[in-house]
Amino acid sequence: MTNNNSITNELTGSANNGIETDHGGLGFGDLVVLLLDAVLLIYTAWRSYDFLTTTVPDGFQMLALVGLWGLDIGAVAWSLVWIFGSSAQYQDWTSMAFFIIDLMGVILTSITDSLMYGQKGGALTGILAGVAVVAIPLIVVFNVVAGFIYHMTSPETKARRAARKSSAEHKRKMGEIAEMERDLIYAEQYLLAKQETLDKATILAEIKTAQDAVEKATRAKLRDQLGIQQNANTLKANDAGSDKLATLKSHLADLRNKLDIASASVTPVPQAESDTATTPDLALIESGAPSPEAIKGNGHGKTDPI
Repeated sequence: MTNNNSITNELTGSANNGIETDHGGLGFGDLVVLLLDAVLLIYTAWRSYDFLTTTVPDGFQMLALVGLWGLDIGAVAWSLVWIFGSSAQYQDWTSMAFFIIDLMGVILTSITDSLMYGQKGGALTGILAGVAVVAIPLIVVFNVVAGFIYHMTSPETKARRAARKSSAEHKRKMGEIAEMERDLIYAEQYLLAKQETLDKATILAEIKTAQDAVEKATRAKLRDQLGIQQNANTLKANDAGSDKLATLKSHLADLRNKLDIASASVTPVPQAESDTATTPDLALIESGAPSPEAIKGNGHGKTDPI
């Protein structure tokens, strides 16, 4: 037989210091022993059943058969589990422990049932009957608990639990990464939008500043009556003024010709005012004096001095 606690197993950390479980095959000797146990279990099972029928109400004798699963049948089941099924340390301990506990329950019920027929009313019979009435239900209940422990401590259950924990941890970490990405996208979009807004605001501020400067200079020029009078006097005293007036006349004539050509190609529309109201007076232009509309546009009355 191989020594499970050899130096090689100790070096590899696989030494088994607990109960050694034989998972090998069945030989001839094993078959003989199992056959012997099966025949003898017929006797013990009947004794257990006969005792259990005395502890249940009339008409509920079927419960006695159910109780056998915690005694004779349970002992057989736990032995087979220990031989062929258990693969973890706690499973080995559970199966072996309840194999022994069930056998003790079988012994207790067999002795008590025999004394109930051989020594009715004896002191030992009363003591064992009182102990069995309490112990047998506890053994049945503990078998139920042992079944849950056996499945909870199986390697398959541990592997599934480890996989679930690993999956849950992975999902949690991926959720944190996704949250960080969402926050980063928000920060990026926010900063880009803010930068674009600031750029637009800077450009619009420069445009507004230039417009205000032009508007202010224009208003100051229009309100400078002394400058307007000096320009008028300069035009009268300087021959260059006549050239400028001639240029203006020529330009106005060109504009009038273009206007006549455009109006000739369009259906005439009645006008509310005469042409003299919209056409500048050439005499005023020749004299160098500003027109009433120009004076009116400067915000001065017709009678205001130049």
